[in-house]
Amino acid sequence: MKKITFLLLSLIITVSLTAQDASLEFDPIATAEVPSEVIMSHKTNFPNGFVRSWAVNRGLSATDRIPERYQAVFSDGGGTNSHTATYLPNGMLFFHSEFLDPDNVPSEILLKTRSEFDDSEVEHVHFITMFNPKREIYRVKVRDQALVEMVYYTVNGVKIPKNELPEELLVFNY
Repeated sequence: MKKITFLLLSLIITVSLTAQDASLEFDPIATAEVPSEVIMSHKTNFPNGFVRSWAVNRGLSATDRIPERYQAVFSDGGGTNSHTATYLPNGMLFFHSEFLDPDNVPSEILLKTRSEFDDSEVEHVHFITMFNPKREIYRVKVRDQALVEMVYYTVNGVKIPKNELPEELLVFNY
């Protein structure tokens, strides 16, 4: 009886571990693998951008091999801030994110964050622009020792509850 139980348990664990879906991470690719529409769109939207790397997300599951989004990590205009732009295969700019040091964040965003999370440190901020329809959001990463939390604000400093965030921001883990 012990052997049968052990075999069944082993089989269940093996099946559950091998049935895991792939993550929604972007896989690095060479510039030559990026569609020309995406490259042209990037050059149009960020003419001074220096692309450091390209990546692709091939879909929502491990078996979905159709490219969903292409991502460029770049610096713009010789600056040191890191940017990320995400494109659909037809070249449409879908998402842009700029990394900001806390010193470069609007004061109302920092004041509201620090008043709500007074024991936490503002680690960094991303200024996110989503297109179609256009929305601009600040994502603030706060840390209280081991506890890390993301807080979202409009450009006017109004906190956005997580249940009201754009769906794309949640689904694609930007």
